[in-house]
Amino acid sequence: MIELIQVTKRYGQVAVLKDITLSIDKPGLYCLLGRNGAGKTTLLKSIAGHQNITEGVIKVDGKVITTSTLDTGVSYIENFARHFNLPVRKLLRIASEVNPSYDYDFAAEMMERFELDGKKKFNQLSLGMKTMVSTIICLASNKDVVLLDEPVLGFDAIMRVEFYDMLAESFRKHPRIIIVSTHIIEEIAKTIQKLIIIDKGSIRFFDTLQSVGTKAFSISGLQKDVEAVTRDLNIIGWDTVGGLATAYIFDEPPKQSGSLEIQPLSLQDFFIQTVGRKGGAIR
Repeated sequence: MIELIQVTKRYGQVAVLKDITLSIDKPGLYCLLGRNGAGKTTLLKSIAGHQNITEGVIKVDGKVITTSTLDTGVSYIENFARHFNLPVRKLLRIASEVNPSYDYDFAAEMMERFELDGKKKFNQLSLGMKTMVSTIICLASNKDVVLLDEPVLGFDAIMRVEFYDMLAESFRKHPRIIIVSTHIIEEIAKTIQKLIIIDKGSIRFFDTLQSVGTKAFSISGLQKDVEAVTRDLNIIGWDTVGGLATAYIFDEPPKQSGSLEIQPLSLQDFFIQTVGRKGGAIR
């Protein structure tokens, strides 16, 4: 379980995380979305105990997390992570030696699947392959909480598909909390179960993907008609062109009528409307 209580993180006078209270109490595949600079990496590093927060409390399985916590129960490797410049197979072996619960068989299997040359030294790998090695080490740790920061960085389309399969397989073998921060929204939607959206250091949305599918819609038509049917709805975005308007809602949609066009929002469009436009707060 991850629990954040009124968490704030400042760098100088700038608050990167702002009074975040959040509880993640069930195993699952979670996606963390946010614009550049929204606070995603700061949030993950704070949960992992790689940096201290300014105010508030972070707990993992009831244990308060700080940089002095000996065993946080969290596995986290940020993007552009550096490792000793050793052969890949030796890196995986060292990881297993320092962690008794490490799943070396899983790591070796993934190394074969992604055609990683075990004899190649880490610095000789491409960016995508470096990221893959870091991700395999993180997933094979078998920690109760796994945090992946932009794990598909440098991957081509085929590698990304393989990665999502690996992610699902790792979760099936060892159900736990896995949080993936990524910019490639639609692809990961097929794998994850819950969505966290952070914007300007605050959590804007935390719910299941199913809720997005059943409550996120666009309503288009004559402006007066759109205004009439959305008057009591939760509007997250709004566009107008001449006398026409489109409202973006997160709510129970109105009944379809001949004068209005009601369409479900894709996950990407929902994200854009949530963080990129001025609208009502998501309930």
